[in-house]
Amino acid sequence: MNQKQIPLSAESSRPRLSKHSLVTNAIVEQIISGHFQIGDLLPAESKLAAQFNCSRHTIRIALRTLYERGLVIGHQGKGTVIQSLPSHPRYQSTYQTLEELLQYAEESLRELLDISEKKITGQLATWLGCSSGSSWWEIKTIRKRKHDQKVFAASSIYVPQFFEQAVLALPDSPLPLFSILGKLPNYQIAMIEQFFSVAQATQEESLALGLNPGDPVMSVERRFYNKKERLIEVARSVHPPELYQYQMTLRQKVGPIH
Repeated sequence: MNQKQIPLSAESSRPRLSKHSLVTNAIVEQIISGHFQIGDLLPAESKLAAQFNCSRHTIRIALRTLYERGLVIGHQGKGTVIQSLPSHPRYQSTYQTLEELLQYAEESLRELLDISEKKITGQLATWLGCSSGSSWWEIKTIRKRKHDQKVFAASSIYVPQFFEQAVLALPDSPLPLFSILGKLPNYQIAMIEQFFSVAQATQEESLALGLNPGDPVMSVERRFYNKKERLIEVARSVHPPELYQYQMTLRQKVGPIH
């Protein structure tokens, strides 16, 4: 039996949405409509790719987004299971300019704690949206304020093993890794996704930030994509709440005043 394809072209009037975001939204709509119930198993990646007429890489990113929203959970040897219904939508900032991120880097001091290559498995593979057993680089850093050397960020950065040359250049460069990657042919940063949440400091993070394990921290996750929507870097930074502030302005489009 032929697998039905779900067209995504109907959303072409919304150019700001990436293809994986369209897939995510479509699956969320299926959950809201009752097509999928809590406890239901989502189709395999290959079947979803056929349904949405996209690559399995795009499906993995969409599933990772659903996982981060708490809507699905992965079960070893079973697949992806619906675990909750969508909550009411909230305003969120989807990206920040590279210039702003570079200024953030210039106004602080980076200290490299560790650079290592590792095999990605389990929940980390789900979070990164990669195949279990893939080789990625893991970089651990802290950032300090220039004026008083106070540590205000502890970061875990991940890039595929393919970018070994850029990773090994990091210790000798003042630039953040995403900037080094963006200078490579065909890997100019085209989109950044940001996710903000309140989390609890891990043992490792608490040591870096001078906190107690379990203390609340502001977590900022950034995902960097090139123009072909290939994920080239994932970074998670945690900050003591009193040392980090995020500000954004929302503007509502309104009609002319009569």
